[in-house]
Amino acid sequence: MEPASIRYKNPGAMWPGATATKWGSKKWIYLNDGTGQGGDGHGNKIAIFDNWVDGICAQLDLWRTSPKYKNKRFADAIAVWSGGNNTPSYIAYVKARVPGMDENTIMNDAFWKSPNGIKFLKAQSGHEAGKAIPAPDADWIEAQKRVFAGTVKPPIVILPNPTPIDVPPIKTAPAKPGFWASIFAIFKRKP
Repeated sequence: MEPASIRYKNPGAMWPGATATKWGSKKWIYLNDGTGQGGDGHGNKIAIFDNWVDGICAQLDLWRTSPKYKNKRFADAIAVWSGGNNTPSYIAYVKARVPGMDENTIMNDAFWKSPNGIKFLKAQSGHEAGKAIPAPDADWIEAQKRVFAGTVKPPIVILPNPTPIDVPPIKTAPAKPGFWASIFAIFKRKP
């Protein structure tokens, strides 16, 4: 079975909340992972997304806007994100995949707008899933654009060759001649 973060198109394996809902998550489930972090001992929670772009948008938006992570040092932010679970191995995993990343990298908008921002999100998702997330590169780039543009709703899709709707013609009364038409009619009369 695929990891939950892949099954639910949630690359950061983020919990449900306002940010997940903002980017389209309408459902969530408890994970039976044995950590006891999910309330009433049911395990971790995970938000469910319909597509990769929405899941990546939520992941990025949470990192860049939550007071828990925004403008924090990488080491401090990832410790919070991971719930303290295997933080040193999480840090090592990400650093090995993001050039120039270290414990003191500040997780600010300059970082998130950079190519390393996407590399970080991919590395983080790989750590959460235990393998690379199958989202195409275009989805990561699209998500980064949408988050920084503030485009929450996906663009409207116009289908090619839409089926026309049969609308009966509207019946109208014959037009009455206007003022000038009446005047011209008078001059056209023969005496």
